[in-house]
Amino acid sequence: MPFTDQIIRYGSLSVVGLGKNTGKTECLRYVMDRLYQRQKVVAVTSIGIDGEGVDRVTATPKPEIFLEKGMFFTTVASYYSKKRFRAEICEVLPNETVLGKMITARALERGKMILAGPADTLLLQNWVHQMPQEYPIDVCLVDGAISRLSPASPAVTESMILAVGAAYSLNMRTLAEKTRFVFDTVHLPLADISLRKKLENITRGIRGISAGGEITDPGVESALLPAGVRDVMDKCENRIYVPGAVSNALLKTLAERKEVERTELYIRDFSRIFAEPRVFYSFLRKGGRMFQLFKTRLLAVCVNPVSPEGYRLNSEELVDVIQKEVGVPVYDIKKMEG
Repeated sequence: MPFTDQIIRYGSLSVVGLGKNTGKTECLRYVMDRLYQRQKVVAVTSIGIDGEGVDRVTATPKPEIFLEKGMFFTTVASYYSKKRFRAEICEVLPNETVLGKMITARALERGKMILAGPADTLLLQNWVHQMPQEYPIDVCLVDGAISRLSPASPAVTESMILAVGAAYSLNMRTLAEKTRFVFDTVHLPLADISLRKKLENITRGIRGISAGGEITDPGVESALLPAGVRDVMDKCENRIYVPGAVSNALLKTLAERKEVERTELYIRDFSRIFAEPRVFYSFLRKGGRMFQLFKTRLLAVCVNPVSPEGYRLNSEELVDVIQKEVGVPVYDIKKMEG
């Protein structure tokens, strides 16, 4: 596997998809298999539900998750009780879900498993950080939920793979443009280290940043309303920090400023960007600048040229079109398996 060494080096990886049925599970299975071949100990969980044999929405077959002997996994009690292989329970987590408590276990033999782990980003972050401290684990793997990039936040995992597929769009140009948008947000420049240290523990509200790097509190809690954004910019010196969601309204308001070329927006990381691509790029084209406090590593893009309805894109062409838009390797996992 071309990027196995990178996954091992970073120690944690999330696999996230542009949408449902984009090949995320196939990619996760491929990664698990290659790490197992390298004799690396893996811990795996999912922020959604992964490993079901049939898709609940489309009623089409889904790739199942198979755990190899020695792999650690975290899932809810209701799914754990249905397994058909031997496993050793390591811990029962105190967090209660509608499907029961979450159980961390180690597989004692190969077996099929449905994964449904921490659905909360903070709980997931704790899982990724604590598992290697408590067990002899080389890599933590996280299966991301549909269209949610939060598991790929640098606060959760050190690296990520993006799954893109025909299920999201049958238009290759649309797929390439959306992939490029994710690539560009992931690769936003880091803020200066001195600013990162001052802002990293501020997770709510909005802050102004003076020319000298001093942090001020304008007393505005949300950046979702244009009036609030304008109020902040009137009080600040063209530089603001928004730890929450970066919305269309926020970027549009900043882009409409006469001093947009002097405007600097600081965010926690790329997963906080919920603005549309056209609004994001409009702000940057007009001279606005955006920085992030934490940065993840996008290791690769994996494509699934087949949609659940049976439509099929040309694999080589799809890989080529997307590869021209991004600066990371692009693969068709099925072709690699072949």
